[in-house]
Amino acid sequence: MTPEQLLDPVPVASSRRAFCATACALLAGTALHGRTQTPVAPEKPPDPQPLKLTEVTRDEMKPGKVLDYRKLGAFYLAADDRGIFALTAICTHRGCLVLSEGPSGFGCPCHDSAYNFQGEVTEGPAKLPLRHLEVKAVGSRDLLQVDVSSTVPPEVRL
Repeated sequence: MTPEQLLDPVPVASSRRAFCATACALLAGTALHGRTQTPVAPEKPPDPQPLKLTEVTRDEMKPGKVLDYRKLGAFYLAADDRGIFALTAICTHRGCLVLSEGPSGFGCPCHDSAYNFQGEVTEGPAKLPLRHLEVKAVGSRDLLQVDVSSTVPPEVRL
C-alpha cells in the first residue's frame, strides 16, 4: 500500500460502511429467524423406570375424576364416559408442568397455553396436544399402571 493510499479516507469509510451494513443484516436476520421458529419442548432423557404404579384401582376412577401424578411421573390419570386414560403433564410448548383444572382441562402457568380435558390445545402458544399415555390394570387388586414412555392414540381408553 502506498503512503497516499494510507492517507486516503475512502477505503476506511467504505470498509466501515460495509461492516455496519453486514452487522445490521446479520442482526436483523437473527431477530427475524428467532421469531419464525416454532417453539419446541426441550429434550429430556428418557425415564429409566417408565412404568408408574398408582395406588388407585380401576373401580375408583369415575367419569370426570382427575388425579395428579406430577410427582410420580409427570402425568394425570383421568376418566370420562369412555373409560380411563392418562395424559402427560408436560406442556408441548416449552416443557413446563401443566396444572389440572379438573374436568374442564389443563393450563400451563408459564406461557398460558390451555388444553381441554382430552388434552387438545384450546389456547396457544402451544400447537400440539398433550400426549396420551398407556394405562393398564395390573395385579390382583387391578391397580392402575401408566407407562410414561408409551404414547397411545387419544381415543384409547382402559
